[in-house]
Amino acid sequence: VDAMDFKGQMYCERTFQAVVILFGLVGFVAGYIQQDFRLTFLFLCAGGGLSAVVCLPDWPWWNRHPLTWLPAEDDDDEVESKPEKKKKKKPAKSK
Repeated sequence: VDAMDFKGQMYCERTFQAVVILFGLVGFVAGYIQQDFRLTFLFLCAGGGLSAVVCLPDWPWWNRHPLTWLPAEDDDDEVESKPEKKKKKKPAKSK
C-alpha cells in the first residue's frame, strides 16, 4: 500500500499552511480595500477548501520518499512455549 511517507507529511503540512496563510492575507487586503468582511471570509473559505483538496487525499506526489523497512524476523523463533501452571486442589474439609 502506498501511504504518505514522513517527508510527504512534512511537505503536505507546509503546503496546507502556505495556502491558508496566502489566501488569508490576500483576503484580508481585499476585504480591507473593499471594506467587506464577507470577502475576507470567502477568501479564507476558498483557501481552506483548496488546501483540503490538495492535502487531505493521499496523492502520489506525497509518497516520493518511501521508507525501506528491515525484513521481518520469524515469529517462531521469538515465541517460546511456556509450561502451563496447574492449580493445586485443596483437600476437602472433614466434618
